[in-house]
Amino acid sequence: MIVATKKEIMEATGVKKRNRVSKEVKLEIVYAILSGELFLEEAMTKYGIRNEISIINWIKEYRSEVETGLHRADDFLDQRNAKDESLLVAEIYKKIQELEEANRILNAEKAYLVKKVSVLEMEISQSIVSR
Repeated sequence: MIVATKKEIMEATGVKKRNRVSKEVKLEIVYAILSGELFLEEAMTKYGIRNEISIINWIKEYRSEVETGLHRADDFLDQRNAKDESLLVAEIYKKIQELEEANRILNAEKAYLVKKVSVLEMEISQSIVSR
């Protein structure tokens, strides 16, 4: 009696072993497709999935879970952008205050120099007249 292993029978008949796909990978594939990152065919190639029906079934099964995650990600990004905008507004306000202070100092220095030039011009004109 000849006994062949399952592996030998599969090799002889050309049947390939089915690989189980973890839930995490399924979710990753569904996310990539629903977010527009990949088309179905691209996902099949990238993840080595031979049967598009499998992916379609995963989309049906995990769509709500993935979309909930997408909404949470959008909410997180919205909150982050709002926080970033608040920080940006605060930084801009601070920069405006710094520039206004610098402008005030420059105007005071300009006024001092204009007055000094006027005094020097008077002294020069008086020294010319007294010669």
